[in-house]
Amino acid sequence: MIPESGSASVTPCVRSNAEFVESFKRWLARKYPYSSTQLHYASDARLFFAQITKPALDVRVADIDKYVQDCLASGQKPATVNRRLATLRTFYEWLSFELDVPVKHPVIPRRHFMRVGERLPRDVRDADLETLFAAIASIRDRAMFALMLRCGLRVGEIHALSLQDIVAPVNHSASSLARLHVVGKGNKERIAYLSAQAHVLLQAWLKARPLVEGDAVFINQHGRRLSVNGIQYILGKICLRSGLHITCHQFRHTFGRHMTESGMPVTSIQRLLGHSWMQSTEVYLHVSDPRLQADYEAAMITIAARLAMYEAGGVA
Repeated sequence: MIPESGSASVTPCVRSNAEFVESFKRWLARKYPYSSTQLHYASDARLFFAQITKPALDVRVADIDKYVQDCLASGQKPATVNRRLATLRTFYEWLSFELDVPVKHPVIPRRHFMRVGERLPRDVRDADLETLFAAIASIRDRAMFALMLRCGLRVGEIHALSLQDIVAPVNHSASSLARLHVVGKGNKERIAYLSAQAHVLLQAWLKARPLVEGDAVFINQHGRRLSVNGIQYILGKICLRSGLHITCHQFRHTFGRHMTESGMPVTSIQRLLGHSWMQSTEVYLHVSDPRLQADYEAAMITIAARLAMYEAGGVA
């Protein structure tokens, strides 16, 4: 029997919410084996049922109303709330297949999802970059953050980087660049080229890197691969010393800005960043568009010349 509108209750079920969430997590791991989606969605589902304690099949539209209100009241941003609502939509779709019965979704997109304005990438000022790198004493850390800044690597890609992913220049030719074989989101592979600065710093670290059994490029004091949280923690400590607030992803945003300012075609930037959609790359044109800036400056020169003619008694 299909439940009444607004109700998710279908049939009595002996499984607890925690058991449902664990099954949901295993399904996500199978469906998104190379994506962080599985981690975020499992975490969001767990947080939801910690707050809404009634059985999953008894959750109503009104419960989602209250959940959204509570999330906003606690200071969560609309984009975060929307992601958690998307998790619940996916959870209840999965639940229908899991129980092999129709389950009414308590999340109604037109009622619950919020409009979120498009945010521009938050890059780092060049002066702040100089201050930050001046505070980094570790050879490992300088190489690690230089790869984010000069190659546009995500923190997860730095974490996953292995020694065999480093490709040396062909015959050390001046016209050949060292490059990295990067595995990004969704297990998508791409090539990232190393600037001269990034290559020098990476080579310095590889010479100083202790000999350990693993093949991770960046390792911790125990010789194991640095975790994503570990990399973020290191950056946090450096920021604390230098009086700055910079996230790992802002290095990637700054790389996008630098490439745009250099006049690189947006299609090339897209490939270097590993974006699937051009729209993801074009947002950098709004941050720093040399052509737009030149057009604006030319227009202002024309306007200033006309004003000068008026002030001199001429005719524009």
